[in-house]
Amino acid sequence: MERRGLRLLSVHAHPDDESSKGAATMAKYVREGEEVMVVSCTGGERGDILNPRLQDDPHILRDMAQVRRDEMKAAQEILGIEHTWLGFVDSGLPEGDPLPPLPDGCFAAEPIEVTTEALVRVIREFRPHVLVTYDETGGYPHPDHVNCHVVSMSAFAAAADPTAYPHAGEPWQPLKLYYLATTTR
Repeated sequence: MERRGLRLLSVHAHPDDESSKGAATMAKYVREGEEVMVVSCTGGERGDILNPRLQDDPHILRDMAQVRRDEMKAAQEILGIEHTWLGFVDSGLPEGDPLPPLPDGCFAAEPIEVTTEALVRVIREFRPHVLVTYDETGGYPHPDHVNCHVVSMSAFAAAADPTAYPHAGEPWQPLKLYYLATTTR
C-alpha cells in the first residue's frame, strides 16, 4: 500500500495515556485524512483504578490486563487510529521512601537495546514523518513514562542508522520529534 500525507507516531507508556495525552490532536489529524499510530510500550497491567465507582469492580480487579486491552481497542476505534503494542510489562508506580526496586522483567528495567529495537521496528515499518512522546520527566515521575522518553530518543536516533538493528527493517528517519505538553509540580 502506498502511503501519502502525514504519518504521526505517538509513543506512550501505557494504554490510556493516548486518551489523556494528545487525543484531540490525533483525532484532528485523522479527521484531516492523515495516518496516526499509537504505540503502547506496556500493557498497563499494574495500573491503578482511579475512578472510585470502579475500585471494587471484580472484573477489573481480576483481569486488569484485559480491561486495559479493551479500553485501548475502544480508544482506537473512537480516535480512528492505528495501534500496536511493544509488549513490555508495566513497571507499576513505586511508592515509599526509599522507593522499592522495580519488578523483575518490567519495562523500565529492560535493557535499552531491547526496548530500542522494538520501537525501531515500528518506526521502520510505519515510516512516520513525526514522532511524539514524553519529555525527559515523562510528564510525571512514573518509571515507564521516563523510560518511554529514553527509548523514544534512542529509537529516533537509531531508526535511520543502517548499522543499528539491520534486521529490524529498512532505515527511516522521522523528520520531526515533539514532546507532549505536560505539567508537573
